Amino acid sequence: MAYEPIHMTWDYWDGPRTGIADCDGRPHYFSCLFDPQQEEYRDLFALTPVDAETYAWAQEHWAIWQRWEAEVNAGRLTPESHPKHGRYDPRYNELEALIDAGIDRNAAQRAHRRGALRRRAVEGELFPGQWNRYEIEWSEPLDEDALR
Repeated sequence: MAYEPIHMTWDYWDGPRTGIADCDGRPHYFSCLFDPQQEEYRDLFALTPVDAETYAWAQEHWAIWQRWEAEVNAGRLTPESHPKHGRYDPRYNELEALIDAGIDRNAAQRAHRRGALRRRAVEGELFPGQWNRYEIEWSEPLDEDALR
């Protein structure tokens, strides 16, 4: 197996938890599974293929996020102006609804994979204030992992 890029991260807690990453060279929505008994995230992910239309919406959505985050890091906006609140760019929430529907359309193709995360080396800022980029190596889950 080889590491593949994580294109966008929507939720982050000690590492990317949801977003879009390649799996076998194609974009997939990923969601890291949480183990309530251990009270921590596992290395097991649910993966759903993303079609070209949904991926285009996700890229537009991510671009809005990156512009907003750059404005916050530059001190021109506050974190309370988050795009989700509709004041920064109303298209953000519209895109989120389209993305969610696109992911739901492919839910029957959802699979589980183990994922090993690592930071990808990049030179300089990716965009103002953003330095880290991640990649992930997928492997098949153990049988008992897929059942939980």
